[in-house]
Amino acid sequence: MKEKYQSLSPFLQASFLLLIGAVSVVLLSVIISIIISVLYPEMPTNDISIQLSSYPVQYMLIQFLPFQLGFLLIPALLYIKLEPDEENLIRKPQFQFIVWSVLLFTCAFFLLPFFNEINIQLIQSLGVFDELLAQKESSDRMLKSLVGPVGSTSFIIAVLIIGVITGIAEELAFRRFLFHHILKNNKKVMPSILISAVVFAVLHFNYIQIIPLLVFGVALGLMYYVSGSIIPGIVVHALNNILNVYWLSEDTFPTWMMEVDLKITIPSTLLLMGLIFYYIKKK
Repeated sequence: MKEKYQSLSPFLQASFLLLIGAVSVVLLSVIISIIISVLYPEMPTNDISIQLSSYPVQYMLIQFLPFQLGFLLIPALLYIKLEPDEENLIRKPQFQFIVWSVLLFTCAFFLLPFFNEINIQLIQSLGVFDELLAQKESSDRMLKSLVGPVGSTSFIIAVLIIGVITGIAEELAFRRFLFHHILKNNKKVMPSILISAVVFAVLHFNYIQIIPLLVFGVALGLMYYVSGSIIPGIVVHALNNILNVYWLSEDTFPTWMMEVDLKITIPSTLLLMGLIFYYIKKK
């Protein structure tokens, strides 16, 4: 299999793995749906509102888990097996750059309100703000009903699926697979990071926050490349998702996340500039 895979063009290699991912999604969806229908025969299969209100755990297992495991994780794991980093495209992990990468993500996290404001101005200028806001609010209401109160079974499952599993699957798929595959074939770091970040942002289907997602994608790509390890990205990505699940469950987001606060924006920007200067000096 490895020889046949390596005989393909880079585009066909990626297409082959994505095809396996698509098939895996279908198979996992069927398997999980059958198991849940056997265990919970009373659950209606065609009434989404009842599933959301009375069967949130089962709904998350059917609707979220197959995509994360099938379309993202399985192709990424296959890619790692078929394409080990024999060319040493990624540096060996070094503690100083692991710390650097975590601080970079921290900067991006605290600068989210700034980038979100830019995003809002952009979509308002395009005349699609109200439509995208309505979609976002509807999505948040659905997720809040699924997550449930803190400590509930649905909350724990949401933390596991939306937080932990998604953090692992997305980092392996978008950084270890997509970014690494592009970098391997064009040897250009920033274009590879940008392309993988754009795909990462677009596939979240949350266009009212497309710029913050793009910034996160760039930060996570830099984390992987500079730190030399996928682990820091997985950890901060999962923690970010878990935080958002918690805030959604409590229906309370920090006030500094809702608007630009110069007491946070200015120090974060100065730290970001310092990190850039440090990396250029040590590169």
